Amino acid sequence: MGHPTDHIDELLAMYLAGETSAQQSVIVDEWINKSDDNRKYFEQMKTIFNKASMPETGGSFNTDLAWEALKKKIASRRKPIPLQRKWSDNPFLRIAAGLLIFSAVGLFAYNIFDPGVDNAVEVMSDLTSEADTLPDGSGVFLNRRTRIEYKFQKDKETHTAKLVGEAYFNINHDPAKTFIVEAEGTFIKDIGTSFNVKAYPGSPTIEVVVEEGEVMFYTEGDPGIYLKANGKGIYNKETRKFTVSEPEPNVTAYKTKFFSFSNSSLADVVQTLNAVYPTRLVIDDALTRCMLTVSFNDENIDEIANVIAETLGLSVVRSGNVINLKGDGCQERK
Repeated sequence: MGHPTDHIDELLAMYLAGETSAQQSVIVDEWINKSDDNRKYFEQMKTIFNKASMPETGGSFNTDLAWEALKKKIASRRKPIPLQRKWSDNPFLRIAAGLLIFSAVGLFAYNIFDPGVDNAVEVMSDLTSEADTLPDGSGVFLNRRTRIEYKFQKDKETHTAKLVGEAYFNINHDPAKTFIVEAEGTFIKDIGTSFNVKAYPGSPTIEVVVEEGEVMFYTEGDPGIYLKANGKGIYNKETRKFTVSEPEPNVTAYKTKFFSFSNSSLADVVQTLNAVYPTRLVIDDALTRCMLTVSFNDENIDEIANVIAETLGLSVVRSGNVINLKGDGCQERK
């Protein structure tokens, strides 16, 4: 003999319709108060039932089919029991029961049969860079204004991280799993590696730099390129072509906070620093061609500005989140 709560879907419908006996009402009350999940489930059923009771609600339901579906649902999660339809002659209750049954069966089927996703999460950064760990154990470091939507495709055994912005991935590699970063129609497939992906919406290119290991960088219509450690791949969004080049020295500086500039123009130095720090450096047009050789190791932006100013003989004027470097300019080197 089944437990009274084995047919809780029946009891809930009867309870909402006011057709349970005193003993059945006690059973339902005890079931509802047993856990928060039970109460949430009841509230969902109640909402559906109330909508069904509205005068403008209409429609017909194949209750025979619904009952068969409900039988399968219940049989799959507990011992099969005979379901009795003592109250199904009530037209109002048949409508409400149909909604309840189809809602429950639909939710159950979605959870069980849809390949769906597992461990879906979103990680974001705003004005500062941030480190995080994805559900599969892989480490990720996000540059400013970056978003990652991670999901695990159960049917494909594939871990996917959809990237908008820039991030450094340190994959917890497992030969049995597939890890792919998706960025604006391109895909970066991990083959046991640590790599950086830069994919800002306003940029004409998507860039991948491999620090360790190997990756495949491709699109659905192009097999793309194969990158090893210290390799850089570039995808041009307009031409849809892949190219390979040498990585710049400060690719992961937003993560390490170590910057190395060798005979670099001040314009390039400022552009690199502004991509990392929320406080912006601004220079006069006359200073763009000033050349600078300097390194910074985990220094704040005020210290960096003062070093640049002292090196090039400039003045520093700060206003809110903007630091202005001012001076007469530098002679162009020939």
